[in-house]
Amino acid sequence: MSEGRTREARSAPGWMWRFGGLLAVGLVAGSFVGAERGSADGPRDRGTARADAPATPRAQRVRRSLLEGFDPRFHVQDGDRRVSELEGGRRAVLTLDPGLQEHVERVFGRYEVPYGSLVAIEPATGKVLAYVSHSSADPEAGDLCLDPSAPTASVFKVVTGSALVDAGLGANTRTCYTGGGSRLTAWHLEDHADEANCVTLTEAMGRSTNAVFAKLADRHLDGPTIARYASAFGFGHALPFDVPTQASPMEVPDDRLERARTAAGFWHMHLSPLHGAALAATIANDGRMMRPAIVERLENGQGRVLMQHEPEVFRAVLPRRTAQTVNRMMRHTTEHGTARSYFHDEQGNAFLPDITVAGKTGTLSAERPYRGYTWFVGFAPAEDPQIAVATLIVNTPRWRIKAAYAAREALRYYLVEKPRAEAAAAAPTP
Repeated sequence: MSEGRTREARSAPGWMWRFGGLLAVGLVAGSFVGAERGSADGPRDRGTARADAPATPRAQRVRRSLLEGFDPRFHVQDGDRRVSELEGGRRAVLTLDPGLQEHVERVFGRYEVPYGSLVAIEPATGKVLAYVSHSSADPEAGDLCLDPSAPTASVFKVVTGSALVDAGLGANTRTCYTGGGSRLTAWHLEDHADEANCVTLTEAMGRSTNAVFAKLADRHLDGPTIARYASAFGFGHALPFDVPTQASPMEVPDDRLERARTAAGFWHMHLSPLHGAALAATIANDGRMMRPAIVERLENGQGRVLMQHEPEVFRAVLPRRTAQTVNRMMRHTTEHGTARSYFHDEQGNAFLPDITVAGKTGTLSAERPYRGYTWFVGFAPAEDPQIAVATLIVNTPRWRIKAAYAAREALRYYLVEKPRAEAAAAAPTP
């Protein structure tokens, strides 16, 4: 696995991490650099309202006023739905899939995950299917699904890969490299005669090859372009949601090497699990980011509907062909790359039979205190995505599970176990 390690964590200036707290000392997210005009080959300008972004600030204020006091972590079962009882007799009926929610909660509890969160989204509608925030180390950690303090790590390669595809690189573009697995230097940005390792962009995505992404970003993407794509994917902005969110901090360094490291996933970018799920769902939804929503409807004490969820496109992030190319590249992660062992047994049998999963892993560690961050963002079935998921597991020195395992369990339940149970229940009794 070619993802960032502890040595890079020590060189990250200014940030003091406390997962569940935020935010930090020193750096803050800078202003994004928008495109000057719309383009079929890149993100459009995010500075003006458009017809595909109806979630205006006023609409957000009205929605949040109606949902005052709502906490997406707390709900109870009522029939076949999860609901949250609010003050004044109001009642929020949630979009959550109760079985999926319970399954993920059991996984986190069984392994006593120190800090863990998982958000699953229906890509075409933005409906949140699972929303799990768990900490065995600190029960008062707060809502980890909304905490954007974790380093994005190699998940940021999805953003960089999208920019590289728009810059004209193909999924089969080959690049040769040496080293760079745990540390990137200026030497890794240059070509060398003895470089024997050559991979395609697809293989680099699946294997999370840092040196390749750093080298290609250095040659094809400048700082404003990286910032523009990061902004298009929602970095530096508070995502619209049914409760207030904090922006996922972003910084694109001026220094050449640090900028290449950023493109490869070495610090400088940070992500909340909710944002991670929205990012994965954007690729799954052909480049359109839907507004995430966890409230299906809000009722007053007499049962009258005060608010009803309607799918909204938050922004068009990528051209459809770009998103579909990145979709195919991300499949390499679970088929041959860093997450293969979590989606196949030792004999090569898939844990999700006949279902193709697209994904991206991320791994980084920080010290004082030690935190081992593992990410998995992805979606399935890759050809017709029904669920997108983002999982972040933060381990202390005694590791429990990794994010890819928890994500696999969520996908396996939703796409395999649940349909089997429903089919069995619907079958006629002999």
